[in-house]
Amino acid sequence: MCLGEAEAAQRRALTATDVTQDERGLRELVQHGAYRAAINLTARLLTIYGQGRGRAGHPSKHSPHSLQLWFTRIALLIKTKAFGVASAEAEAFGQLEKPDIFYQFYPEMYKGRAGSIASFSFRLLLAELPMHCGKPKESLTKLFNVLAVTRKMLDNLKKGLCEDGNPMEISEADRQDSIRLWTGRETRVMHSIVNCALVLKDYELAMDLMGQLCDREGAPRHALLSALGRLHLQLGDISGAEVCFNEAGESKAGPPGVRELVDKGLLAIAQSAFDEAYVAFQQASQLEPSNIMILNNMGVCLLYGGHLKEAIAVLESAISSNPVHALQESLLLNLCTLYDMESSKGRMKKFALLRQISRYQADAPTTILEKLYG
Repeated sequence: MCLGEAEAAQRRALTATDVTQDERGLRELVQHGAYRAAINLTARLLTIYGQGRGRAGHPSKHSPHSLQLWFTRIALLIKTKAFGVASAEAEAFGQLEKPDIFYQFYPEMYKGRAGSIASFSFRLLLAELPMHCGKPKESLTKLFNVLAVTRKMLDNLKKGLCEDGNPMEISEADRQDSIRLWTGRETRVMHSIVNCALVLKDYELAMDLMGQLCDREGAPRHALLSALGRLHLQLGDISGAEVCFNEAGESKAGPPGVRELVDKGLLAIAQSAFDEAYVAFQQASQLEPSNIMILNNMGVCLLYGGHLKEAIAVLESAISSNPVHALQESLLLNLCTLYDMESSKGRMKKFALLRQISRYQADAPTTILEKLYG
């Protein structure tokens, strides 16, 4: 089977040539989910700086704009799961410590300005990249290095110095702004380390860091305690999860919201109380009808409760009511699995899904295509 001219005519996918050849066009492609087209556009834009394909070893100058393009390109390669390409292209940057990544390398251009041209987000992305390539231990080492630098910056600021330890005077307002900025960055790195620890199944490290995050002044304790409870569920520690969920509920005023209802549903699933879990997810779905995670869990509850057709109906309804939002990898994979379980006609139903994806999505993940054609 293959899609024909009628489907091609309905296809709404943008390409790199359909948009302006600048950052505005790049944003438009990303907003439409045309990630591969956006990758192609970054290649075109990088040629302006004499960088990109075929330019390895040639002299070129970095700028905030060129490095932001590289950051966007590598992030999109990771998004499309082209991890090998992302790793190969990122290799030239190392950990962004080479002299030409700093303003001081270009005194004629930046007139005495100091510091890194690369964004903090780019540094964090490069530290996380090995984890996506099956090397989480390498990522963990790099993330702890980023965390150490971040904490050194904070320590310098709190001692009355500049971020880099320079004794230059700065106003108190600027100092407090910088402390807030670096504290936020410290939190981001800690979250990344938690994710890496989970990949490594180092649950002790993950829980320790989440505990540290909970104890920070102004921390979103409600959300963190909820996440900690879900981690306990992953470990099969139902009583520990219940304690965390109860604490999370007590830290928030008012009636139960989506997070509390989802926590209640997940706890019920862990106890094999699928009807109770379904009710909790249904209540959460009424508050957030387009939440795919909730709809997926409703489908799981119906399936394990022996209601296969109803589970399929829930996921199909989500797609028909909001195809642009609902045609997501997790929901599609679950629906394909349910079709396979339902009957031998599952292949025809999966082909109908492929038509939907062709119409509403510029790029379909490889895992989805494998499942649809399987």
